Amino acid sequence: MLQAIRDKAHGIFAWVMLLFVGVPFGLWGINNYFDGGQEKPVAVVGERDIFERDVNRAYESLVARMGSSDYDEKQLRHEALEQVINLELITQASHNEGLAISDAEIRGYVQSQPYFQSDGKFDKDRLKSVVASQGMTPQQFSSQVAGQLLNEQFVRGVTDTAIVTKLQLDNFYRFRNQERQIEYFTIPLKKADGEILDKDIEAYYQANKSLFQNPEMVSVEYISLSIDDVSGDFQPTEEELKTLYEEQKAQYGTPEQRNVSHILIAADMDKEDNAKAALGKVEGLRQRLAKGEDFSKLAKENSDDKVSSEKGGDLGVVTKETMDPNLAAAAFVLAKGEISQPVKTPFGYHLIKVTELVPANTKKFEEVRAELDKSFRRNAAENKFYEAKQKLDEMSFEHNDGLEPLAKNLNLKIAQTGLFTRDTGVGVTTEASLRNAAFAQDVLEGKNSPALEVGSDKVYVFHLKEHQPASDKPLADVKAEIIAKLRGKMAQDGVRKQAEQLLADVKQGKPLADAAKSIGVGVNKSTVKLSGKTDLPPALIKAVNKFPRPQGGKSNPSSAVMENGEQVVFILTEVKDGSAASVDAKELEMAKDYLSKNAGQAEFNAFLDYLRDKVGVKVTEQSKQ
Repeated sequence: MLQAIRDKAHGIFAWVMLLFVGVPFGLWGINNYFDGGQEKPVAVVGERDIFERDVNRAYESLVARMGSSDYDEKQLRHEALEQVINLELITQASHNEGLAISDAEIRGYVQSQPYFQSDGKFDKDRLKSVVASQGMTPQQFSSQVAGQLLNEQFVRGVTDTAIVTKLQLDNFYRFRNQERQIEYFTIPLKKADGEILDKDIEAYYQANKSLFQNPEMVSVEYISLSIDDVSGDFQPTEEELKTLYEEQKAQYGTPEQRNVSHILIAADMDKEDNAKAALGKVEGLRQRLAKGEDFSKLAKENSDDKVSSEKGGDLGVVTKETMDPNLAAAAFVLAKGEISQPVKTPFGYHLIKVTELVPANTKKFEEVRAELDKSFRRNAAENKFYEAKQKLDEMSFEHNDGLEPLAKNLNLKIAQTGLFTRDTGVGVTTEASLRNAAFAQDVLEGKNSPALEVGSDKVYVFHLKEHQPASDKPLADVKAEIIAKLRGKMAQDGVRKQAEQLLADVKQGKPLADAAKSIGVGVNKSTVKLSGKTDLPPALIKAVNKFPRPQGGKSNPSSAVMENGEQVVFILTEVKDGSAASVDAKELEMAKDYLSKNAGQAEFNAFLDYLRDKVGVKVTEQSKQ
């Protein structure tokens, strides 16, 4: 279920992600809402206590999304706490505003979630098993989903109100399409072969020990649980298979299909005159068809759907679900060969002709019995796996000082890994999310990890076996590396001093070409743009774009350090502001949407600050550490 998606934990998109991964997140941590226990809160939002378990769930979700990327555990835990606090602020505010979600909206959202689908279709049994495996009643689950949708409704109520003016759009393109003309030359690095003293090597080593370390390593004991471990030999009865067949009957058939042709007269339907003219033309064509003219010929000559008109208006075989609702409503009541009345859609007016009927067909129970048996066995195995996984997670929390009770109770074997780092591992620990979990603070302190999911059919619990903190490498082992670094620094210092002198010469009036010639290089000219591809080094582009524009026709020189240590001396000769005049309407709309989202994000962040002050948020000193 968990996906390694690296997301920033800020902004509108993070909030939408947080809200819409709500089903798995909610399933994972919902028991905290019904059982606070005697645990001391780590934060209080209004009158609602936030517990360490709430934060741990959010943290584990963030870790899973980070995947193999490096992250600061302390910072990520802080972000997890902030997420939980902000989500609680949103929840309280949405309830205070009296927002409501209908049963139909809840049902539609749940049925769209892949966690509750089999073969791309909603599976009621799968929903039941997942909800039951999490120890929830259907009412609790429905309430959880309603809360998530209410929160999303509340967020959208703030973010979707942002307005972008024409002036803001013009200013955006003034900078985005801006062009800056420069002349420049590059001062290359020269190999530094001066003497490197032992005392300098020692000083560098002592000042930069963190660069020369053996990485932190751990090994763990672990137990694993897979769906194969608990699948057993499920033998469905004939009655159970027939019940499943009735529930999934729609999956074993094809809906009614029709071969449809159409003629489209396109129009801007928001303009009454355009729509009226299109309707008049369609009615005229229908009269001609009624007199016996050929539909295919009229479609080729008159239809504005250029793709289908080449085939006489033929749209091929369609179902109700694949057509525009208005077209489907008309097409699926026609007899073969019959032509519809004019049909209105957002694109204009249509005439529809049905050229072939393909009735619905459903396979008989006997034809799909083997498939039903397989589906039943899979669902039963998944149900049992979810139950065992839930039990494993609970026991890991209750007996968190070792794996023996878990292994004994669930009849699982304890295995172990060799030493591995945060970045690399073998076997089980090639999975980045498992490595990250092994280095979590709770595990390093000797506690069991929570149940760690890999894919949708395997789960692990880790317990620390050995921890080797990062250690300094001996100076003798890294001496050659330090000498190389010091020589590199000498080369860069030499280039920097040379650049400072040449820049001073140019500022005093020396032509750029003469300054370049003095070191045996030539001058280049280029145009720097904020958008579009360029061969210029990123560091040069950044420096040029930050540099103030020339005043009074006078160009000012500057310099920039490149990623490889080289230096560039440049003159900004001209700045041409961009314009939105040549931007097509589609791109303008995308830019407006982008600016609107940014503005909405700013407004939402400000509103969160307001809620924080209004409701009151207290964070314990321990959780701040």
